[in-house]
Amino acid sequence: MNRKEIEMYFERMEALKAFMESNSLEHFQEQIFRVKDFLTRFDSLDSLIKELRIIENMAYTIKEYLTIDEAARFLGVSKSQVYKMTSTKVITVYKPTGKGIYIQRDELLNWIKRNPILSNEEIDKKVNLKIFELEQERQQKGDKK
Repeated sequence: MNRKEIEMYFERMEALKAFMESNSLEHFQEQIFRVKDFLTRFDSLDSLIKELRIIENMAYTIKEYLTIDEAARFLGVSKSQVYKMTSTKVITVYKPTGKGIYIQRDELLNWIKRNPILSNEEIDKKVNLKIFELEQERQQKGDKK
């Protein structure tokens, strides 16, 4: 176990101790059954851990500013590609301490949207809008004569 895992283990032990001190045996059994019911929703402990990792990876998406690691996971690209995007100034970065790089989540969303491939429906909408605008211009010119 590494230091972080040991610290997390001790935190859980402290939480369990506090729980045991403040609850009755019946309440404790009730909580065990709740946990058991929760765990039965998953095929195995591995599937539960996989699900928790997915949730953990998604949790950073609610942050306003992301680190390089988080930005890479958010975009589904390598860290080196994110570094390249920052060094070529494709995306704006923030360095509040002069070292750590932070990227605004909206900046990444804008990068994703940079080269859209429109659906046929979207193309039809744009064409119809342009036709309507041209007809409006033609009618306004006709009214002026």
